[in-house]
Amino acid sequence: KADMVLVTGDLVHDPVLAAYQKLEQQLESLGLPTFCLPGNHDDPALMHSLLNQTDIHTNKVIKAGEWCIVLLDSFLEGSHSGRLQEQEIEFLQQNLQGVKEESILLCLHHPPVSIESSWMDAMMLENPEDLFSVIDEQKAVRAIIWGHIHQVFRKERNGVVLYGSPSTCIQFKPKSDEFIRDELGPAYSILLLHKDGRVEIETVHI
Repeated sequence: KADMVLVTGDLVHDPVLAAYQKLEQQLESLGLPTFCLPGNHDDPALMHSLLNQTDIHTNKVIKAGEWCIVLLDSFLEGSHSGRLQEQEIEFLQQNLQGVKEESILLCLHHPPVSIESSWMDAMMLENPEDLFSVIDEQKAVRAIIWGHIHQVFRKERNGVVLYGSPSTCIQFKPKSDEFIRDELGPAYSILLLHKDGRVEIETVHI
């Protein structure tokens, strides 16, 4: 049984009250602590106001044994691209300072690196250099995961695991120059966070 659920943005497609209420009912049925961050299809203010009533949270920092999980908000008003605003970078710096014994997992919605798909790369994080300038000074960061791309992506950068999670909806064809729907069905990822800082990731297609 999982210890928790991470939902890495785009909780709904149309950010209206009824959609979030339906989502909350579905997530509650899992019976697990659930932590959510906003994606480009979300309304962060509405999302934060509606959740946090039960065991579904929008907490930005989660302590889990030897791990610290940090949820970053890359929502950019009026755009499908993402950006970590100055206050979000400052928040990250503050939470990484003094971390010695814990391993850190960073979560956001938009990919901070190219996924080699030109139409999706046009909607990635606009300021990845701001993110990596902080991470490169902090050796405790073990992995970065994100949503948004509707496909699995795996890479490594300076010893940090980079992982793009598939969608619980439809998947997009990898390495395509335009929108192409993949034949793969809905999927989720299982993350095993080991005490020694190793990360194992398994993709499960439904």
